[in-house]
Amino acid sequence: MPQTAGLEWQLFLPAGWRNATSEPLFPVVVFFHGSGDGHFTVMNSQSLPRLLSGDQSTCFDHDHCWRLDAEYERVAAKAEAPASSGRAYLDQEVDLRSPLAACDFASTFPAIVVMPQGWLPAHRTGWTRGKTLQVERLTQHVLSTYRGDPTRVVLSGQSAGGAGAWKFAAAKPELWSALNPICMPAPASIAPRLAGLNVWVVGWAGDGEHGNDAVVAALKVQAAKAPAVVPSVHLGASVRYTRYDKAPGPPDPLYRSMLNHASYDLIYRDPRLWEWAFAKRNLQGEEAWRHAGKRRE
Repeated sequence: MPQTAGLEWQLFLPAGWRNATSEPLFPVVVFFHGSGDGHFTVMNSQSLPRLLSGDQSTCFDHDHCWRLDAEYERVAAKAEAPASSGRAYLDQEVDLRSPLAACDFASTFPAIVVMPQGWLPAHRTGWTRGKTLQVERLTQHVLSTYRGDPTRVVLSGQSAGGAGAWKFAAAKPELWSALNPICMPAPASIAPRLAGLNVWVVGWAGDGEHGNDAVVAALKVQAAKAPAVVPSVHLGASVRYTRYDKAPGPPDPLYRSMLNHASYDLIYRDPRLWEWAFAKRNLQGEEAWRHAGKRRE
């Protein structure tokens, strides 16, 4: 077992997974929860963990297939600017139409998902360096034990988990094939540390105004000059941005007042995200994960 010093975690194995070494490797998603949803009962009431449950019902919603409110049948977002543009987005709207329900999500999702519990709601420590080192060792264990593909390891996080994902990827970009921070802006100054890494930033308009717009623009500038600065080991490196006009609040009644915060409940249902993420490869991933789990001073 990995040296995780009491770190609790959940593991999702796709329906196509079999315990036979002759079968192909599977992509891996590492999911970072937010500040108030560290307890598994809360974590599993929303977002990616709930979609990965065969029975999506909860104590406050007994429907086995979780559906968003009808107002989100049309999901307006700013159009993405061309890769050659230094702009974060275009001043025109597109309709992304994320599905209201994804009843077969768990039975069709093609990747292994690692869902660590960073802390409980009463002790909101955030994703510290010590905690991410534990996650690194855990992911290394999952890759070797469950036939994960070290060239396709995606880091995704929401809210405080998005902050942790930004920092973790910036500290060790060599580990990841793609980064997907959601509803948590980062300073534009982080862009040089993510040179050449595939990044898909997600949030609503307020997140854009609070930093997402600036960091996406900086990432695009960095991506344009990355080959001249550092050889990219990520095939087809790209920067994507989904800037919703509005988003729902979390489905749990305790947090439902946080309107517009749950853009993760839109993007995780969107098949475009996963098609993009699993098409990306990190050419040095196998070597990087072989030497992972060591503390850097």
